[in-house]
Amino acid sequence: MQERINNCVSRIIAESVGTRGEGIYLIDLKVKGPARNRKIEILVDTDAGIQIHQCAWLSRRVREQLESDEELLTLIGEDFELLVSSPGLGEPIKLPRQYSRHVGKLLRVVYNDESGEQAELEGHLQGVSLSEESRSHIVILPKKNKTTGHKPKTEGITLYLDQVIRAVPEAEL
Repeated sequence: MQERINNCVSRIIAESVGTRGEGIYLIDLKVKGPARNRKIEILVDTDAGIQIHQCAWLSRRVREQLESDEELLTLIGEDFELLVSSPGLGEPIKLPRQYSRHVGKLLRVVYNDESGEQAELEGHLQGVSLSEESRSHIVILPKKNKTTGHKPKTEGITLYLDQVIRAVPEAEL
């Protein structure tokens, strides 16, 4: 069932060129609960940051498709809740493509260092290189540690995406 819904959403997104849905990409899709209280959560974004009217557009198209597919509607249940939203602060980055829209913003990154040990870094994302020819990486400028007064490095730290365990956009305070 989840795979069929995922295929439906992917098809709608692929056919959205020239519409309000243009540029949307799927981050995650979850189907929760029993048929009587089914909840379908769709997480989407765009490279420039998704707008609410784009979420509403996609929500309408998905609902139309699900309700017109009798077999799928029987699996889902007629009384389902559909939630289409964007990832917010504190929501981990799941796709390499998401890094680009966070350039200049504060990230908390958990990664494996050169020795294989887990480390954590908080800083501003300075750059992103997503390449098929070489290892994709991000560059983080570490944030100053207020409690110890240590001065941060003035150059960015390069982390390869295959080292990153978790990266979460943080609020600037």
